[in-house]
Amino acid sequence: MTTAIAWSIDVLEGWEAREHGDVAVFVRPEGVGVLQVVSYEQDEEVTAEDLAELAQEHIASNEESSPIEIGDFSGTLYTLREEGEYWQFWYLAADRLAVVFTYSCAEEDRNVEIDEVREMVGSLILEFIDEEE
Repeated sequence: MTTAIAWSIDVLEGWEAREHGDVAVFVRPEGVGVLQVVSYEQDEEVTAEDLAELAQEHIASNEESSPIEIGDFSGTLYTLREEGEYWQFWYLAADRLAVVFTYSCAEEDRNVEIDEVREMVGSLILEFIDEEE
């Protein structure tokens, strides 16, 4: 038996979850932005250096950042305002799993959904699933 590693979040009422290939997408049908999630599994524990490699474009651009911890996950939150757009990027790792959340909307709408987005991201949990070989 092998153990798979996964993540899950609580999807708030009024939000819809969709899959586009390897990307999980969360939207409110009448909303202003989109929350996307991509995860990466490794054979070994994800390190701070691994997360930094994933976030290298944000680090190189010296974007506003702050350390963040959510349950078993820890990492960095980056915030970017550019050309009328508002972006938040959460680079998080726990065990062998890295999870990257991206939320984007128009700069003028940045406060409309962000509390709900943060609540959903804040509900992130690490899951281990036993699989038969």
